[in-house]
Amino acid sequence: MYQLTNTLDLLEKAFEACFKATGLQFRVEATGARLADGWQADALVRLQAPGTDVQFIAEVKKTLTAATLAVALEKLKRLEKKTLLVADYVNPYMAERLKEMRVPFVDTVGNAYIHEPPLFVYIKGEGPPKVPKGTKRTRAFQPTGLKVLFALLCRPELVKADYREMAKVAGVALGTVGWVVADLKAPGFWLDMGKRGRRLVNKAKLLERWAVAYPEQLRPKLVMGKFAAPDPNWWQAVGAGEFNAYWGAEVAAARLTQYLRPEFVTVYVRDRAEEFIFRHRLKKDPRGDVEVLKAFWRPECDWVDREMTHPLLVYVDLLATGDARNMEAARIVYERYLVGLVRED
Repeated sequence: MYQLTNTLDLLEKAFEACFKATGLQFRVEATGARLADGWQADALVRLQAPGTDVQFIAEVKKTLTAATLAVALEKLKRLEKKTLLVADYVNPYMAERLKEMRVPFVDTVGNAYIHEPPLFVYIKGEGPPKVPKGTKRTRAFQPTGLKVLFALLCRPELVKADYREMAKVAGVALGTVGWVVADLKAPGFWLDMGKRGRRLVNKAKLLERWAVAYPEQLRPKLVMGKFAAPDPNWWQAVGAGEFNAYWGAEVAAARLTQYLRPEFVTVYVRDRAEEFIFRHRLKKDPRGDVEVLKAFWRPECDWVDREMTHPLLVYVDLLATGDARNMEAARIVYERYLVGLVRED
């Protein structure tokens, strides 16, 4: 399939670059192996060198950004085996950060970090590869498509509905559903089994792709601004539902996990944002610790606790901060509330 071919191509290029730079040789042993919690490994690879014989779970990232790195690190933390991050390019900042966190990596231009005593390799600063012109982004992971995917992930039974119902629940035009489904079929996320109906598969990977795309593609369009509040604990006495609003990120995670003490308040508001801001005396401040966003989903995708965003959105917003404390809370949210959503039928 298209996705698998890209994965193997990137692995081959990265391992060839690593061999040229270091003399170390990786071997791909398997692809698509099933792991815990519904995750699927991009590949199982082995590194053999004098004094070293190690199998890694390879996590392949075509593009490494703050968002993709946060998602990858949260996933890798929950796996029991040794892991290797394989990327098209790891810039010097990312390389230093991965080294500090003891996350081994290789890329397609020869940058690498591997620490398996007695073996130690650290190369950074090699320039990025040339990007082919005309590369197109999959439309399913653009803003409108992300709304459809959110609805499908929150309500898995929706995959069996007709396209008109999907469009209604996702709050998009009917034609949008058709090209989103087409984009999901190509990498094998959507199966049409004729009389046996339709189903989403590899949902953990689909959730991961959504978690990477949402902060970059859709979230920036929803931000109404940052604000300062007169009292840091103001939100504790506020009933968000009264304003068609939903607590997100740290506040929602605190309620879901009892792990965090919120330092930053994220609130999604459906249609009464100005009233919400005025009533709680929030003042516009680019350095404020309150962020107000427009709710993008329809009420049909509300979670059971209608005063907070769906755990899927809580998880993704926490990861997008890149904060270690929030990433740990995201892991707890995933294990408690999202494993069931991505479990294969």
